Amino acid sequence: MSDRISVTVREQEPVAFQTHKIGAHLLFDGHGLSPYHGLVSCFEPDHEDTLDTFEAAGDSWEVVGSDFWDGKLADPDDGYALNEYQYQLAAEDDAGDRDLTLQFRPAFPDARHVDTGEPIQSLPNELPEGIRVQIISTNLERYEMLDVLQGLADHITLNPDYFAGEPHDWSRVTALETYVRLDRDEMEQHVTASGGVIDELAQVASDQSGRGEYKWNHEEVTGHYQAVALDSATWRTLIEDQRFGKRLKSYHPEYPRSEDDGDPLYHPKLEVQFSPTYDDEGNVPWDAYPMLREELRQTGLNALHWSGLPVSPTDRDATETFVADAYFEPAVDDEPVTLHSNPLPELVETTETHVEAEFARTNLGDAEREVLQALTDGGDRHYEDLADEAGASSSTVYRLVSKLASLVDADNGVISFADQVTREHVSSILKNVRETAEWASRSIRDLAGERDLLEDGDGPFAQWMERHGVRLVEQHPELHFEFGRALSKYEVVQLLRAGYEAVRGSGVETSRFLDSRVSWRTPDGESNQRRSAFDSRFGKQTVLGGFPLRA
Repeated sequence: MSDRISVTVREQEPVAFQTHKIGAHLLFDGHGLSPYHGLVSCFEPDHEDTLDTFEAAGDSWEVVGSDFWDGKLADPDDGYALNEYQYQLAAEDDAGDRDLTLQFRPAFPDARHVDTGEPIQSLPNELPEGIRVQIISTNLERYEMLDVLQGLADHITLNPDYFAGEPHDWSRVTALETYVRLDRDEMEQHVTASGGVIDELAQVASDQSGRGEYKWNHEEVTGHYQAVALDSATWRTLIEDQRFGKRLKSYHPEYPRSEDDGDPLYHPKLEVQFSPTYDDEGNVPWDAYPMLREELRQTGLNALHWSGLPVSPTDRDATETFVADAYFEPAVDDEPVTLHSNPLPELVETTETHVEAEFARTNLGDAEREVLQALTDGGDRHYEDLADEAGASSSTVYRLVSKLASLVDADNGVISFADQVTREHVSSILKNVRETAEWASRSIRDLAGERDLLEDGDGPFAQWMERHGVRLVEQHPELHFEFGRALSKYEVVQLLRAGYEAVRGSGVETSRFLDSRVSWRTPDGESNQRRSAFDSRFGKQTVLGGFPLRA
């Protein structure tokens, strides 16, 4: 499979994704340890009971929790544990889902563990003096999050200038989630259904060399939770220049709404989130936040595009797709977006073509086919269990693995398909073989009287007909073969080449086969019929108007 998919692009007015969650570890170093010592002086454990509300980021904010505990950093002067402090804040808005948690810790070089005296491995030895702030926010933009931080500092009589300006270069983004809310029916049809964009992403990605994860929960409602996480390398096979590991997910609240009574939460979110677990670095520099935010936006918009849903709120169908809530409004983003053609069908087709090629070149015995059928029916299995179910020997199982090494894996005795796309296409091929076997065998019996083509009904040519579902429609005055499944012109040529070699392998006259007619239908449903030919001028067999029968 190629590392890159060629794409076509276009631009249109995209919907703006709403920021849902931000997580960050920030370091402010412009004032030494003064911010930390100032916090120690002004902190009160019952601040949630004694403080009034304060204004920041366009809302009134309430301190709903305050706490402190012994940290792991030893005071460089006396070796005792330095305290860490936490504030929980909530906006007094109608929805009640705009909040912020702040944890404060000191920063200084050569930090030591209070119990062991060993250096703190997660902190660089040359860490500057300052204050570290761990932030988790909900339904706030980045600039709003920092505004609330300064507002709290001022509210508790801590100098807000301590948190002004850009954080230190070592500050990191640890979480970022953005979303749009979609109509439930549209989401279930295009995103969370079997074959929807999340399912397709998981199937295609499992055929790549990177890492990922697919989780789902459909117990209470379709798409209650359904998510696929991919590392940055895998995302780059889908969208060029991707840098970050990300998760695409659909989800409802913990308790899904059962009736559409006007509550926006009846409809699920489509969310794109930065996934540190599947990122090369595990976190993102704070100054790379705009780049990360833009990449999440591109991923989300392309996922909408690939699913067949509107990308722009100005689209005539958008009013039935996007659902406004307390924090998300289906508005046009200021920046245009590059939309890539959907790479998933091409990647699936590449895998399917590979599966078909492996089947075409591999001669499977009946016992091996039974093992393969059992594997498609029941999923991953220990080789002994698989052999028992198929009524075959263990050596048959491993012979199958050897023959189809690029399709089937054996890991510590557990036999599995390389990926879900491969499993499903193998299953489809085996189903087609079962459906056409009787049809083809009737043709073989009809053809058995043609002693110039077949010596018996079990010869190479009969096997070719049975394997590929080829039916003999007519015998006189000429042979007329029909293929029982949709084929491209190239695939027809490949099958006829294989048939020609099967005739030659039977050690009989090939002229009747070369003079025969063939019929088939294309993947688009178009019927085709052509005559094979023998071109004596060039001394080579040709088929379908010039395609060489023998390479």
